[in-house]
Amino acid sequence: MLRGLYTAAASMNVLEKKSDIRANNIANANTNGFKKEGTITAAFPEMMLEKIEAGKRNQEIGSLETGSYLERSWQNFSQGSVQHTNNKLDFAVQGPGFFSIATANGTAYTRDGNFTLNSNSELVTQTGNQVLDVNGDPVQLIPGQDFAVSGNGQIVFNNGLQGAQIALVDFAEDEVEQLGDNLYQPAAGVEPAEIDSTILQGYLENSNVKIVEEMAKMIKTTRQYESNQKVITTLDDSLNKVINEVGKA
Repeated sequence: MLRGLYTAAASMNVLEKKSDIRANNIANANTNGFKKEGTITAAFPEMMLEKIEAGKRNQEIGSLETGSYLERSWQNFSQGSVQHTNNKLDFAVQGPGFFSIATANGTAYTRDGNFTLNSNSELVTQTGNQVLDVNGDPVQLIPGQDFAVSGNGQIVFNNGLQGAQIALVDFAEDEVEQLGDNLYQPAAGVEPAEIDSTILQGYLENSNVKIVEEMAKMIKTTRQYESNQKVITTLDDSLNKVINEVGKA
């Protein structure tokens, strides 16, 4: 009976973490370039039960499941839909890859191409972090000059001069982790690789979260959580009867 309490509690712990992740997915359904997160659940190792009697060989009586735990979460980097904004400072990555961003803690990476300009005419994120070129330098535009960006990220000004080439790099899905603010960082020892995906100017990539799908999963998780609550309540009532009624008989 006590094992049932622990198993149900372990399941509730997993479901609570799943609910948090799905709530975060739903909250970022309208965040440019956001990639939804999924979960992988694993079972604790089975325990073999044995009947022990003095002077006799131990007798196996079966195995015991010990519940589950959240092994890890994972990022779904499938392509989100692309929306035309007609803003020359908006960029979308068509295919795999990330923009390189300079932060106070080093280079980070994002799929969110909703950029703007700072006072130095540098291309920056909405939080003010500089966008980097293929040489690792901030991308800087010429004040007052119109420009266009080719599919490989090359900036060309209307006076014919070429500017920087916006960097586009890629990682395997299991080589990056969330950093916050829609940014990612590579795992320890992992270096970015160049990628031949296309940069679309005047477009933004939408989140790949499907609201209806995430809401359905959230409802299912909530119902499973409530079922485990009922299991714990039932077992607790049974223990109370054993202790306070049967034990006094």
